[in-house]
Amino acid sequence: MKKIIEIIQEKWLKDTTKTIILVTMLFICFIGINILIQKLDLQDIDITKNKIFTLSEISKKQIENIDEKVTMYLVGISENTSLVDLAKQYTKQNKNIKIEVIEDIGKRADLKSKYDITDQTQMIIVETDERNKLLTIDELYTYDYTTYQQIDVSEEKLTNAICDITISQKPKIYFLTGHNEYSLNSELTILKAYLTNEINDVENLDLLVKGEIPQDADLIVIGSPQKDFIEQEVQIITTYIERGGKILWMNDPTLTEKSFPNIQKILDQFGINFQQGIILEQDENKMAMQAPNYIIPSINITKATKDIATDGGILLINASKITLAEDEKMEELNVTSQIILTTSNKALYRTQTDNTSNYKIPSDEEGNFILGVKLEKKIEEEKNSTLYAISSNFFIVDYPITIGDSQISPIYFYNNKDYILNTIAELTNKESTISIRKDTGVVTYTATQNQDKIIKIAIIIYPILIITIGFIVWYIRRRKK
Repeated sequence: MKKIIEIIQEKWLKDTTKTIILVTMLFICFIGINILIQKLDLQDIDITKNKIFTLSEISKKQIENIDEKVTMYLVGISENTSLVDLAKQYTKQNKNIKIEVIEDIGKRADLKSKYDITDQTQMIIVETDERNKLLTIDELYTYDYTTYQQIDVSEEKLTNAICDITISQKPKIYFLTGHNEYSLNSELTILKAYLTNEINDVENLDLLVKGEIPQDADLIVIGSPQKDFIEQEVQIITTYIERGGKILWMNDPTLTEKSFPNIQKILDQFGINFQQGIILEQDENKMAMQAPNYIIPSINITKATKDIATDGGILLINASKITLAEDEKMEELNVTSQIILTTSNKALYRTQTDNTSNYKIPSDEEGNFILGVKLEKKIEEEKNSTLYAISSNFFIVDYPITIGDSQISPIYFYNNKDYILNTIAELTNKESTISIRKDTGVVTYTATQNQDKIIKIAIIIYPILIITIGFIVWYIRRRKK
């Protein structure tokens, strides 16, 4: 007994015992704090640059006024995942939105039968009393083939699903076809995807096939027609204007002389003309990559541009100048203008486009030019028609442009995507969706259940193993003394 007491009183054993007790207490405190935080369900702190794990302002705006009861069922998804954390943020923004995490669908025979779900299914069910929408896990991710990255679009998909089953009518947007315009099916597929995600109904429109612009049209988009309209199409569009229709017209510069008299008949109703030729910016602060045709325009503050104008602006690739009729003519047409985009005072307007010099040549016109303008035409006392004109269309296309070792589509330059989406939102009276949208272009990784177990085991076992090895090494060294 005396020997045992002597051993206990040895300094090394006392110190070791104190260390073990201290480590144990710290470990218990760590576990206790984690349990407490989980019970309190505190809001996560998102320290990522683009707040990719925080519900965006645009999602908050879109769901804040939903007055229907919405339930999101997360089937086959573990409680402790970032997807569940994201879903919980919707419930904090609107009390009518509820979530239920169902790790074992066998416990919900009603849902299993209703949606024909298997035990291995991982999906999200978003439903109201009358409507529902199903999302598979694969739909929450997309792939960027230019950067070879998997991109997380969970928030877009969840917000879209909630709005899709609660909004009674989506804005209807028609893109004109039949004149070699930019197409939703080839050059504008990215834009189409974003418009769809923001709860718009997007469709092509051939005027000669349809014979009219449908009554449900909230907006028609005309993108760089390469052939003139015929008289019948002019009359159809004129009728649309007379009933107060809205038009977004984007036009790339024409580098060779083309005569489109019927197109001009429509533009003349608003006192506007897209000039032949190209703009070359000379102010180094207003161009990108030292390329004069890569223009960073000055932006006047509007509902659609108020955030963009103070957050890096946009980049137009190849643009021409827009001219407006004299004030007397505009008054005669009952048209008022709001200039949106302009060049610097040093910009050049060139009609001699076979000359590729980046600097001024004798035939160039120097000055401040209009690149974007919103025109309101008074039809009746309380009825206006709107033409929003931009002297570039290439700035939102899919075509990848090589920059260094990367290929990037122009719609991703600066705030081009937000500018076009905000402009369309303004024209379709969806001002709640006007925003700077967060960039979710990050690589994501979703662990399988087995991988998740391995990760958790590693988190626990490795520290214990390191502590054990450290103790053994310390003990061996002590014995050698």
